[in-house]
Amino acid sequence: MSSAERKPDPSPVRRRYIVHLFCVPEDGCASCRYIARICPWAARYGVHAETCERAFADECELIATINPLLPSGSDVRDVFLHIESPKGFYYILNLTNREARLLGWSV
Repeated sequence: MSSAERKPDPSPVRRRYIVHLFCVPEDGCASCRYIARICPWAARYGVHAETCERAFADECELIATINPLLPSGSDVRDVFLHIESPKGFYYILNLTNREARLLGWSV
C-alpha cells in the first residue's frame, strides 16, 4: 500500500510529560493554592527541559482539570495528602498538545 493510499491516523499525537502537583500555603489562612508544573519527560537523567506552570483557582478546578487526563480508574482526590505535602505529587502522563496546554504548557 502506498503512502497516498494509507488512511490518516485519527488519534492525536501524544507526548510524555512529567506533571508535578503541589500546594503553596496562602498567607494568613489555612487554605493553599494548587499549582501544576509541567515539562516534557526526558529519558536521560540530567536533561533539563523548560518547565511551565498553571495555578488553579481552587481544588475543584484542579480536580476538574486533572481527572480527565488520568488513566481510567485513577482519581486525583486519592493523592491530595501527597499534593499538600512538602514534596507534592508527580504524574507521568501521555498528553496531546491540547491536554498539555490545559496544564500550562505553552512551549
